[in-house]
Amino acid sequence: MIQKDEGLIIFTKIIKDNHLFIKILSKNNGLCLGTVFGGNSKKKKNIYQIGNFILFNLIKKNENLNSNISGDINEPLISNFFNDKFKLHAILSCCSLINCTVNENQKFQNIYLNSIKLYESFNQKHWFYNYAEWLIMFLSELGYGFDLTDINSENKYINIENLKLYNIDSLHYNLNNNKFIEFPFDLFVNKVINYNQCKLLFNIFEFIMKKHLLNHSTNNIPKIYFLFKELILKNINKYE
Repeated sequence: MIQKDEGLIIFTKIIKDNHLFIKILSKNNGLCLGTVFGGNSKKKKNIYQIGNFILFNLIKKNENLNSNISGDINEPLISNFFNDKFKLHAILSCCSLINCTVNENQKFQNIYLNSIKLYESFNQKHWFYNYAEWLIMFLSELGYGFDLTDINSENKYINIENLKLYNIDSLHYNLNNNKFIEFPFDLFVNKVINYNQCKLLFNIFEFIMKKHLLNHSTNNIPKIYFLFKELILKNINKYE
């Protein structure tokens, strides 16, 4: 059986000679896994890079064996951002987050489409806002989102356990129990990009990932995510 699709490469590993094992978040068939024969050869290695979008065929000969994958480049390309370490780290962090949370055949078309939207936003000065939106969308698609319409200057504390928003005045003695964390209200409502708002964003994302998504998993939040976080917080003045 041959399935034709398009997708984002989120993981690659050399398995033998020049062959690759890859994972693709596809548009229509969820997470696809398979072998690319000669995928690490000089002729093909530029195609099968983490962060590239490709058009591909998924060939399944036997349910007990890995599928074979053959593909070609599709826009947008990660090579467009090789000279920008901030955008490159943003892309690789997104791919790594998908890789550690999404399982084979799970379908997340919105994550795929919003990843394209994120690439397209890199032509804008304030593209970090789109990265912030991507992180919150990612949590929501995996079942741990919250209603942004409920966020206002008062309801901007989130209970990490039930993911509901609360009025700060009602939390006066509960803020020290580590169940509540401040949401970056100004980042999402007023599009203010500064150190404090970005740190709040990363804090919320990490709390939810650890509490809900990775609490029973052997996976951890990827190192590349923390490298990107460090880059942004040290250089946030470039994106204000």
